[in-house]
Amino acid sequence: MTDFTLDGKLDEWNTGSPLELNDISQVVRDAVLWKGVDDLSAVFYVGWDEEYFYLAAEITEDTPFGAIEMLPLDGEDNIEVFLSTNPADDPARTEYATNDFMFYLIMDGEYWDTAVDRSMVPKDNRMRFISQGMDGGENVFEGYECAAQQTTTGFTYECRIPWACFSNNKIEVYTPQTGDTLNFDVLVTDIDYPCPGTEYIPQIAWTGTANILTNPSEWGRITLAE
Repeated sequence: MTDFTLDGKLDEWNTGSPLELNDISQVVRDAVLWKGVDDLSAVFYVGWDEEYFYLAAEITEDTPFGAIEMLPLDGEDNIEVFLSTNPADDPARTEYATNDFMFYLIMDGEYWDTAVDRSMVPKDNRMRFISQGMDGGENVFEGYECAAQQTTTGFTYECRIPWACFSNNKIEVYTPQTGDTLNFDVLVTDIDYPCPGTEYIPQIAWTGTANILTNPSEWGRITLAE
């Protein structure tokens, strides 16, 4: 992506291949409380260049930016991203591999915290890349930038994260190439009443079931295009 202005407006994005989250079959948690597409739905777009992973979203929800620090990360408004940085990994694998990452982008409209959960990766496969930021209140991605615009039906959001954030001295930085196909999934959490003790908090995902948290075979597949 070139000549890219991070402003939350999405007018520079190629919207020809959207990832749509808008059906009851995609609600992976507390579906009984999902009140339809006006309550919680989303359209996502993925972009890339050699340095950054890009993500944009049009989120429809009636109570945007419901996030407070005293809540657990999966109990406040967020986008959860599931990303493999190794195109060679078997898409049918049922266990997280070294290059499989699940991370949180907190949607609070102010601090935009991030976190990485590596607890699902077997210890021998973590290569010393462990969970970060899981207590909340911090940004663990150096170079992460984002912007959002509130709308009459929710908000739009866009961000970029350096590929280097998914590496360390034992995991090489992924260099994306046109045509690479990666395991990928994305999920939105929506809490209507952001306060401790809220029991039911719907989540909607692009593909899979609640098992996407532990089973990469339920993730979708994206191919990097020019």
